[in-house]
Amino acid sequence: MKAKHLHPAALLYFGYHSLKEGLVWLFAILAFNFSDKLTRWALWLGLAVSVLLVGSAILKYLCFRYEINEREVVLYSGIIFRRQTHIAYEKIQTLQTHQWFYLRPFGLLSLQIETSGHSSDEAEAILPVVSHQVLAEIRAYRDVAKNGAPDSLAKSAEELTEKQAGGAHYRIKARDLNLYALTSLGVVPLLIGIWVIYDRVTEVLPQKYVDSTAATLAHQSVLFLLGLAVFLLAFSLLVSYLMVVNRYFHFEVRQEKQQVITSKGFLQQNNVTASLAKIQAVVCSQSFLRQSLRLATVQIVIASKTADEEKDDNLVLLPVLNQGQALSRAHEFIDWLPPTAQGLELVDGRGRWRILRNSLLPTAIAAATCSTFWWPYGAWSLAVLPLATWIGYYAGTNTGVGLASNDVLLAQKGHLLTRKLYLIPKAKVQSLSQKQTPWMKKAGLSHLIIRVRAGNRAERVEVRYLPMDKVSGIYEWYKRGADQ
Repeated sequence: MKAKHLHPAALLYFGYHSLKEGLVWLFAILAFNFSDKLTRWALWLGLAVSVLLVGSAILKYLCFRYEINEREVVLYSGIIFRRQTHIAYEKIQTLQTHQWFYLRPFGLLSLQIETSGHSSDEAEAILPVVSHQVLAEIRAYRDVAKNGAPDSLAKSAEELTEKQAGGAHYRIKARDLNLYALTSLGVVPLLIGIWVIYDRVTEVLPQKYVDSTAATLAHQSVLFLLGLAVFLLAFSLLVSYLMVVNRYFHFEVRQEKQQVITSKGFLQQNNVTASLAKIQAVVCSQSFLRQSLRLATVQIVIASKTADEEKDDNLVLLPVLNQGQALSRAHEFIDWLPPTAQGLELVDGRGRWRILRNSLLPTAIAAATCSTFWWPYGAWSLAVLPLATWIGYYAGTNTGVGLASNDVLLAQKGHLLTRKLYLIPKAKVQSLSQKQTPWMKKAGLSHLIIRVRAGNRAERVEVRYLPMDKVSGIYEWYKRGADQ
């Protein structure tokens, strides 16, 4: 196949990135324009920079070409320094697509290709704007290469990428999507973001405007201030709800051959194709709110950059299900996954007390210090003591380890009012270690540290204050597998 240019719509992609690179120059021109109005030299310089940015986008488009043959995908790029990227189909690990709503009528999308030998945070290759036919063709050649089929394609790309009959399939219902969005705790970072923006704005604005605003608010009634706080909270809740709905709109996952394929998104539809063999662990996650409603989210830890794209650093497999059905439903997609968490043992009273102590003691010391040195306003810090107690108690009652079978390790921890249960196959455990202080050794307790590969990094799962005999048993279980 002869090397091709991208779709002309890719000019918008290159233009956007050129504009981002050139914004610093345009801002610099405005910064050195000391007059109240734009001077002639600033206008001409700004026009010259704009022409250069447009020219750069056009040149990048003209110099970017791609070639698809039976052995590999080849990318040609670079204006001054020419670059060729060769990607063999058998090395392709993950295919990920992004499709903004304005590209859907034209059947166009952005394709990212990640290989098994890639280690940076960016995909090995990005085809910014291509058709669905290009994706189907690359996927077909990749399947042929990995399945050991002949070099020639006997079927069309569309036939080779058809959905297999009888494969596991899940599609989120409207009721479940609303429930998932309503129980999201995304409002917390939004409120923190509003506070950070307010703090930055007050630093930039002249002090007289800040003082004037503060004086105006000080003269308002308590009812008005309470209404303003309720409005900000309601606005944050609405934004959080809409963000989750937009992200997981029409969420669908299916198993096809030896791959799991997810699709989701309203304004931007994202599709991820990942190999089942690359799954390092499964995580069953529950915030305290979803836990009280007996809801759970199932995520998968993948040895690819795909995981880093997700909000929780893992790829969501099943967004929201009944707690009792989550693992059994996920078992339909991942055959090594046990349908239940039978075998998990929580920490005993000694561990629960120490976890609660570690949460409460630093908070109590900080609150006592604030109350002593900044009385009476510092006494307000005592209000966080019940929260610290709750966090410590929650963590202690949701921490434990166990073995679901001879091949799967269970590790559960409660952190910041969120419970996460890790189910890790023995073959995917990168390392296992134990840690204890002299006082823990005397009490017969130890920390267990498990490392698995997540994306392009190692994820560290630490389960604290476990009985020493339990840690030793799991350590021996792991050593038996390593010695074989």
